[in-house]
Amino acid sequence: MKVHVVFIGLGLVFLVIGMLFGIWMGVQQDFRFAAAHAHWNLVGFVTSSIYGLTHRAYPKLADSRLTWIQCITHVIGVLIFAPGIVLAVATEQHMPAIIGANVLVLAALMFMFIYFTHDHRTSPD
Repeated sequence: MKVHVVFIGLGLVFLVIGMLFGIWMGVQQDFRFAAAHAHWNLVGFVTSSIYGLTHRAYPKLADSRLTWIQCITHVIGVLIFAPGIVLAVATEQHMPAIIGANVLVLAALMFMFIYFTHDHRTSPD
């Protein structure tokens, strides 16, 4: 499977989860977790989709040995960070959010490295 398909597909899954979370908050009339909802959509849907669309636009980026490591790192970061914000708000346990944020930064740094060190020519799939 191509990495852009994975990034965009996971982004769409994260989008639906974020939307359902937002609907749940609305039904409950409890918006304490609005920051988690916003970050879930931002790092889960938007960032994943941008990574995927960039890989689609520049397919040579997938030649990097770091590509799949970066993808997995990003997904792990999303899965730790957004729930970590919920935990921080509900229990004042901040460590999961801090760890998740750092994992996401690591994934972004890997993507930046991949982008700046690989061929940007486009080619048909």
